[in-house]
Amino acid sequence: MPKISFSDISVRVINFTFNSRFFLAKTCRKLPPMAWMVDKLFFEGDDMQVLPRDTAIKTQHSGNVQELEVNESIPLSNENTVLPSQVLGEMIQKSKYHFIMDSCICRTSNNCQDYPQDLGCLFLGKGSKKISTKLGRAVTAKEAMEHIEKCSEVGLVPIIGRNKIDSVWLNTGPKEELLSICHCCQCCCLWKMTPNLPEDLGSSFSSMEGVRIIFNEDNCNGCGLCAEDTCFLDAITIIDGKAKRDEEKCRICGRCVEICPRNAVIIKMDEDAVKRSLNRVEPLVDVESE
Repeated sequence: MPKISFSDISVRVINFTFNSRFFLAKTCRKLPPMAWMVDKLFFEGDDMQVLPRDTAIKTQHSGNVQELEVNESIPLSNENTVLPSQVLGEMIQKSKYHFIMDSCICRTSNNCQDYPQDLGCLFLGKGSKKISTKLGRAVTAKEAMEHIEKCSEVGLVPIIGRNKIDSVWLNTGPKEELLSICHCCQCCCLWKMTPNLPEDLGSSFSSMEGVRIIFNEDNCNGCGLCAEDTCFLDAITIIDGKAKRDEEKCRICGRCVEICPRNAVIIKMDEDAVKRSLNRVEPLVDVESE
């Protein structure tokens, strides 16, 4: 009989419990002692940033977007536009180690039919050296960059930060040694769970530093494209013929910006947004250590 590894057991447990995550999240909200235990085991010290998709930012600098009175125009050209993915690129270049999973555990567990199951997470830092080769492979910085480009092309949303549960199920050691870069769809275990988690747990999954999203009602005709299978958190609803955003749910991924045909949704990204985001990520994991 073949030997069953820790990684084999972890994958089986995740696959088995994946669809009960909403129930577990709600239970944590109702039972503070359980929330404390879950936090200690899986979330303590977490900080995950959702980065807007580059295409949402590029759309606003393509010359096709009308300037809206509610939005301060961003004086950047196509050539020097600051893009969220620069945060990923900076960390990839800094890191000595890169590991790409052969599949996405969330999409596989949820049998996702909308996005590729074989585009898995990218891990940086020396903790990634301990990930079982049954789950993926070590890659170069160049290959890691190519991977995030592929994920972007198919419409996935980038998330970067420290996620303790990854260091637990992958058995990589201290959480400070593993930086997670996920590219997520609506199957992501964090997206849909967030509204059900206690506030202190859900707050560890937040928007990128220095970005805001603005809904301009004057341009909105209530078509509903941004609300129908677009927002992964179901943060947009149509009320009285206008799109309304739930600020508590929204993580500013930019998918609504990309799909809106009337430029009624725009992202304001501060010029120092990438720097602020990096300042938040870099202390989480020392990706340059041996």
